[in-house]
Amino acid sequence: MSLTLLENVSSFFGWVIRGSFMAFILIVLVLILQFLLRNKIEARWKYWLWLPVAIRLLLPWAPESSLSLYNVLSLEAIAPGIHQQTQASSGWKEAGRISEATVHVERSTNPEASGTSEVPAFESGPVQESGFWWNGFKQIGFANTLMSVWLAGVLLFSAKTVCDQLRLKQALRTGRKIDMPLLSAVFHETKQQIGVKRNVQFVASERIPGPAVVGFRNPAIVISPSLLITLKKDQLQYILAHEFAHIQRRDVAVNWLMHIILIIHWFNPLLWLAVRKARQDQEMACDACALNRMSPQQNNAYGQTIIHVLEHYSGKQRQPGLAGLSATHKQMKRRLTMIKQFHKKSYRLSILAMGMIIALGSVTLVNAKESDSGSVTPKAPVQSEQDSKAVVNHVSDMIYPEGNIDRELYKTELEKARKKAVAAAKALTPEEKKYIEDETNRVKKLSEETGDMYVLYHKYKDPNSGFDLSYWGGIETFTAYEDYLKSAATLEGSILKQPANLPEGYKFSKARIEGPTEGKFLDEVRAEGKKSGKPVYAKKIDWKEAATIRLEYTNGKDTLAISKYTLDSEGSKKKGFFEDELPAHIYPKYVFWHEGGFEYSISTTWDMSKDQKVEILKEAVQK
Repeated sequence: MSLTLLENVSSFFGWVIRGSFMAFILIVLVLILQFLLRNKIEARWKYWLWLPVAIRLLLPWAPESSLSLYNVLSLEAIAPGIHQQTQASSGWKEAGRISEATVHVERSTNPEASGTSEVPAFESGPVQESGFWWNGFKQIGFANTLMSVWLAGVLLFSAKTVCDQLRLKQALRTGRKIDMPLLSAVFHETKQQIGVKRNVQFVASERIPGPAVVGFRNPAIVISPSLLITLKKDQLQYILAHEFAHIQRRDVAVNWLMHIILIIHWFNPLLWLAVRKARQDQEMACDACALNRMSPQQNNAYGQTIIHVLEHYSGKQRQPGLAGLSATHKQMKRRLTMIKQFHKKSYRLSILAMGMIIALGSVTLVNAKESDSGSVTPKAPVQSEQDSKAVVNHVSDMIYPEGNIDRELYKTELEKARKKAVAAAKALTPEEKKYIEDETNRVKKLSEETGDMYVLYHKYKDPNSGFDLSYWGGIETFTAYEDYLKSAATLEGSILKQPANLPEGYKFSKARIEGPTEGKFLDEVRAEGKKSGKPVYAKKIDWKEAATIRLEYTNGKDTLAISKYTLDSEGSKKKGFFEDELPAHIYPKYVFWHEGGFEYSISTTWDMSKDQKVEILKEAVQK
């Protein structure tokens, strides 16, 4: 599965988990309301009470409100572990970023445990993505396992649904159309009485259980011949009235919608109960719809017909493509009581029921009000999020990367990395520990004195947060454009210059030049390091061409960033200008330019057209 597809699936899975949790609470509320008001609201309104549940499960987005029930009953408050994992599952890019930042802080704050002290800040390009993939995967391993189980269940239930539907279509094809004059007359008379104007077939089949409606685009009412011969004219009319009520109310389409929701949320046991209860309420609502078109004197006869049908057939219709006159024996008592007590006025608008549905929707179809200290801020700039320079959080002693990240997840993963590094360090001999410390301090001093870049090969990866390589130096930062330009002029290859067509009001903010962290020289370092047999092996890197250059401009509010990256073999296959596929509501939109083994990019924290970005990028690249 590609990374992009995996991100999309895991983001969808996070939405499913959160939606299922909110629907769980809503289902409990509906069941309580139905129990408390069982004698005060009518059949169809009991059925309509399930509407907010369906809407909640289908909402891709909902506004925030202080009235939301989820301000009190939130997934984070009730199951913080699950909430954290689902948040991680919908942010693979963020997990990779936190993984990178964790390594940086681990190395910079605990050299005794990690065996090194600094790592350069990598950009989110093709070069480093593969390097942090496994760390990101381990961070969300629990969520990834849950997602795999969920996806397997979805595929299994989907396959079963397809098979059931194919069998249903085959059974319908083997049925025969009923065209006897008497039966056809009753059929058309009842159709007119209920007010159905659609084209509906009348079919006899023993292979489809009970009287039922099949299909929603081209509906057919199916009755078994063995039941048909036992019915009188009035009884047939009552059955047809019920089935036409299903067609009039589009119940087959509704059943399909409920079934699709059930497939997606198959792991939610309360949702299975809700669907079963909704199907039962659907039957009673159709009874009410049919009785509303009859005279009160026919109520008793209608109820007797229901009993007669269920004596002939007492099975359960679970297929989404079916809607029919069915019920369990336990449900029959409720239905017969409703039929006996039915009055036409009870089918009219119920102010109480309508008020309940509106009240229920107002507190459950809106999301909890996020506090200002939310863990992730939408529209957070990529360049700020991915800057791995550590800053001190004055609320506690924890050191966080700059930018908006999930701090709870960051703290958890940082603690895991530290514990693993400490455990691995304990396995080293005193001599190895001493050598690693001395060599690291030597390289650190050399890098500070000369400004040179060094790469260290680590024989033992675990004390180094799972990496066999780390870097010292190789990063130059500038706050004045003249200083940057002076340094960039000594480099070989293309560089970035200040574009003349910058938007009005934008001024230079900062720049960064980084040495290479990929290339054949790494294989040489690894080979030499292994041959040396030493716990850590250091080598100076003489580089003439920058692997990464970044310029940032700001107007005091928004930021424009222009970057250059070295591409790997995979990235080099793509040529020309193109936009990224990152979620636009979370990350600023990038325009990339691949040419000559390099990737040039431009991003803004506000909306700017692709053409304008391309022109600025062309102006910025100096070859």
